Amino acid sequence: MAVESPGSPGAAVLLMRSGRIDEEDWTAALRAGARDRPPQEELVARGRVGSTELRVVALMAAQDAAFATVTGTVEGYTIDHGEPDVALPISDGVEPEWLLEQTTRRLSALASLRTPVSPHRERVSATTSETGGLTAIRQEILARADGRRTARDIAFLISRSVYPVTIEISRMLAEGLVEHAKPATVVAPGSLRALQPRVPKPSAPVPTPPEQLPRRERGARGPDEPPTRSGSGRHRLFGRLRARPTGEARNPAGESSSNEKGNA
Repeated sequence: MAVESPGSPGAAVLLMRSGRIDEEDWTAALRAGARDRPPQEELVARGRVGSTELRVVALMAAQDAAFATVTGTVEGYTIDHGEPDVALPISDGVEPEWLLEQTTRRLSALASLRTPVSPHRERVSATTSETGGLTAIRQEILARADGRRTARDIAFLISRSVYPVTIEISRMLAEGLVEHAKPATVVAPGSLRALQPRVPKPSAPVPTPPEQLPRRERGARGPDEPPTRSGSGRHRLFGRLRARPTGEARNPAGESSSNEKGNA
């Protein structure tokens, strides 16, 4: 069994960022998984982490992922009845009812604090740089509480689970060690337009009045017009179309041509 969420560090992240394993160990474990050998066996065989420790880290990651899921926003879900594709599941599994009980207990513990914070939405900033007398986790939180990070962001940076980081930030908020980040200044649309330089709009071009059309003389033609046929031209064209070799054509009146008259 396993629970994974992008809202919390997974078991592999906790192992690598805590120094228990390095990137080379994790790459070898993934290659072993591709060869049908569980990645857990490869990590234990390399001697960097024990089987019991590996199970504890996987269980912590599953509990933290469940907490991150219920404190976040679920826009949709699907039910997959197939075998889950998880690199580091809990070796012997856990009962879902037990996991739900643990998640409910964590939610109640967070809500009982004086100033509970949302692990995903509320950003905090440090109010002091003095770290004397503070625990290691509080020192790590103060070093990264810059007003732009949430509890979830800080948890990823310091390689810790989201739940304990959220609890500690909520307590530090009540003690005045951190404070809610001030919201970003929002510029009103009207003032934003006032800050922008005014660029004069180009005026619409004034249409140029058309020039006076040239007067066309009677009988004249334009440059693209075909020549006008005069009367004599029509007669000459007609004469050429009607011309035939001697002895082959008759005139429209049906009379013989001049050559035929000569022969007569």
